[in-house]
Amino acid sequence: MIDKYKKDIALARSEIRNIYLSDDNELNSIIDDYFKIGGKGVRLILSLIFSRVGEYEKQYSKLIRNAALVELIHTTSLIHDDIIDKSLSRRSNPTLNNLYGNKRALFIGDYLFSTILKEVSSITNRDFHKYLSLTLKELCYGELIQNKDLYNIDTRVIDYLKKIKRKTAILIAFACVSATILSKANEKEILASYKFGYYLGMSYQIMDDYLDFVSDEVTLGKDIGQDLINGNVTLPIILKIKKSKEKFKEYRNLSLEEKLTLVNEIRLDDEILIELKNISHGYLKKALQAIEIFDEDIQEDLILVVKTLKHRNY
Repeated sequence: MIDKYKKDIALARSEIRNIYLSDDNELNSIIDDYFKIGGKGVRLILSLIFSRVGEYEKQYSKLIRNAALVELIHTTSLIHDDIIDKSLSRRSNPTLNNLYGNKRALFIGDYLFSTILKEVSSITNRDFHKYLSLTLKELCYGELIQNKDLYNIDTRVIDYLKKIKRKTAILIAFACVSATILSKANEKEILASYKFGYYLGMSYQIMDDYLDFVSDEVTLGKDIGQDLINGNVTLPIILKIKKSKEKFKEYRNLSLEEKLTLVNEIRLDDEILIELKNISHGYLKKALQAIEIFDEDIQEDLILVVKTLKHRNY
């Protein structure tokens, strides 16, 4: 599948740079280095796959530009995430806030978002802007909720699911639906693409939170157990609290050693890990059901993405 999209991926990544390029060589160099670190490009490839649902060839330049925008929005949001979470590394590389301090990293993130806004101003489709504005609003709200609920041992599973919908699933859904909208797909296909992205995004984040406990520092690109250490109550922690709430009574005041002990307990708890996988795989099943209306070649590409994410170590 990668070979099939190799040209599109290269063009989209080139477009990303065209969008953020400035007259400041130092700024360009900093952002270039940041994007070179790269990631899995999940949102980028999903956007490119769904671009082929409608008028792919006729709308080609718009669709490549959209895929670039989707990846740019995601990568830029990580800068602000790292500042808020006080993260020192991402993908085994120093974060911008680690390299340049919170203030400068914030300015760089704001600059990138301004380039995104400038770019989307040229898109006239109302449905595109409806989904984009909702996505950006929910992303910000998700961060507010996460910050508000730090160390909250009364966080329910439903609260967690609402949070990851806003922080992760909705942007993956936008990557899919924006492509079908701009490719001029029909309403049924547009709705199906959004559902697929939403369900995939829910599964994706649950697996990320699972891997935060069971992966290793080298594979993960950062220290394991950081959510528990930082007070971010994710699903593995909620399930652990259900079993041993007394261990979290003084959660905010626990020492690092005590928190690491809890990380290790979750890491070794097969019951919790199996439940996490089952919930994640349940969302993947719904994602696959949503794409049954698409042509076989589109389904095959999406199924490959699902299988890759389902079995990833990170």
